[in-house]
Amino acid sequence: MTDANLSTNSPFDVSGEGPGVMFPIEGGILAAEGFRAAAVNSGIKPTGLDLVLIVSDRRAAAAATVTQNRFRAAPTYVTLEAVADGYAQAIICNSGNANAATGEEGLRNAREMARLTAEAAGVDASDVIVCSTGHIGDQLPIDKIATGVKAAAPLLSRGNADIAARGIMTTDTQPKSVAASFDVQGTTCRIGAICKGAGMIEPNMATMLCFIASDVAIEPGVLREALRDAVKLSFNCITVDGDMSTNDTVAILANGAAGNAPITCAGDAGYEAFRAALGYCTQDLAKKIAADGEGASKFITINVTGAATYEVAYAMGKAVANYNLVKTAVYGQDFNWGRIAAAMGSSLLDFDPAQASIAIQGILAWDRGTAVDLDLAAARKRLHEHDVTIDIDLGSGREGATIWTCDFTPEYVRFNAEYDVAALAGEED
Repeated sequence: MTDANLSTNSPFDVSGEGPGVMFPIEGGILAAEGFRAAAVNSGIKPTGLDLVLIVSDRRAAAAATVTQNRFRAAPTYVTLEAVADGYAQAIICNSGNANAATGEEGLRNAREMARLTAEAAGVDASDVIVCSTGHIGDQLPIDKIATGVKAAAPLLSRGNADIAARGIMTTDTQPKSVAASFDVQGTTCRIGAICKGAGMIEPNMATMLCFIASDVAIEPGVLREALRDAVKLSFNCITVDGDMSTNDTVAILANGAAGNAPITCAGDAGYEAFRAALGYCTQDLAKKIAADGEGASKFITINVTGAATYEVAYAMGKAVANYNLVKTAVYGQDFNWGRIAAAMGSSLLDFDPAQASIAIQGILAWDRGTAVDLDLAAARKRLHEHDVTIDIDLGSGREGATIWTCDFTPEYVRFNAEYDVAALAGEED
């Protein structure tokens, strides 16, 4: 996989110099001080972990962003209620049931999840972020949730980072976690995160879940803005299949346990380092989701440069990433740059093909209005590699964006064609 620091979206400083310096570390979601986690099987899934608790030892600054899908799942409403005042203390997540398209009963069950967690963890119910993932349209078996919460609470531990990452998985082939440290006026602070997602991925957030924990002291309003910017340049820049989920949520808790001088505005010392660490973590996880797309055999990076605005570069990148013929060509190791050209044109964005260029794996194929004479056999060999890069220069400005996606394979079609069978095992929403 490509280095998370190399992105036209946001460069992250790991050189050891400058206001935005941060360092990747171990520890996942529990790298930050003052957090505990647990995961159990509550019985929603026949086997495997299906319920996760993450609890801060103290009330924390909090923020969340959720899917724009009009069929939003019940937990997303409870989550936004929980962070409305800028604070929260716990996160509960179940897999195997999305609690989406479940009406008033579903909303009551989501609120009951918060109450059960609050009772077991010793926090206020209004400070509990609630998330679910799984099959759409089934009422949540709240009795199983109650049993799971009671079993999980005594297991809350600083040593459960890996089990928490595994506990939120559905069709993921591997757990996804990351952590980083950064400095705020001489105080070392940490941030860690986990996520799940492999299919039904086109977040467009303003089926993936991401939970972030930091021990930095930061004001809620500043945290909210930092999360919004990080999501814009990470989770909103990935797509597996162009399908937006009903349950997408990114939530962050920052409990101040590091003891730093609080960050109160973007101009404060330490803010750039926090922003860089948050951006690094969210981009790293976003790439892992794209690389782990259902049935994927290739990880695709699409760099768009030379655009008049970031918005044009972003829209062009998404248009190419979601063009099925591009994704199938990469799977088939077919150096068919014409499919990229067709995708660009079908975006209906205002650009001049005669000023644009297209390169695949560093091999220039279209250059300012002219098809390049190239060694096609040699070019095809480059597509045997797992990581595939597409570079597009629109030749009309100085702005750029990077989008991450994967190929389409027969396995993706098979899995989703047999979805009802998979759903019986409590898999993806």
